[in-house]
Amino acid sequence: MKSDRINPLQHTRAKRSLAAGAALVAVLGATGCSVTSEQATTIQYAASDGIVAEAGPLELRNVMVITSGEGEPGTILGTVFNPSDSAVQLTIEGENSSADITVPAEGKWVFEDETTDDGILEGVSEIPGALVDLNFVVNSETVELRVPVLDGTLEEYREYVPGGFTPDPTPTPEEIGEEEE
Repeated sequence: MKSDRINPLQHTRAKRSLAAGAALVAVLGATGCSVTSEQATTIQYAASDGIVAEAGPLELRNVMVITSGEGEPGTILGTVFNPSDSAVQLTIEGENSSADITVPAEGKWVFEDETTDDGILEGVSEIPGALVDLNFVVNSETVELRVPVLDGTLEEYREYVPGGFTPDPTPTPEEIGEEEE
């Protein structure tokens, strides 16, 4: 007659097998995500309001245009890095005008730091909040990029609005059809 008692040795082996299986599942579950998903820290993106792009050997970082409105002058903001060992001529062409700069060898051009009008476009063809198509010409290569257009709504950009920033007046209750209480 068979005994209904569990062999203690078999019970211990079963516990160990179960624990090993659970540990294996936990390890695979913890590391399996990186097998099918790209690491978030390897994805490049524009961390601010401007774009991140390449034009020939140049690296464009946080490039944007600041203007008071469609058809008005616009200031280009951002930084252009030149990792090459020779100076590079960059022309930024808008619909109505262009801006020419020379980025020094192994150097950078920061539009916000410049005191010349090299970063001014005569007339921006889009309203603030839109994207404007600009051509970035390096040597004989042209890269067309959609660049954000902003105005002085955000305080950090107000000093770059050509002609200065004047906020829209706040409407009175009568202007918006409400009665004062």
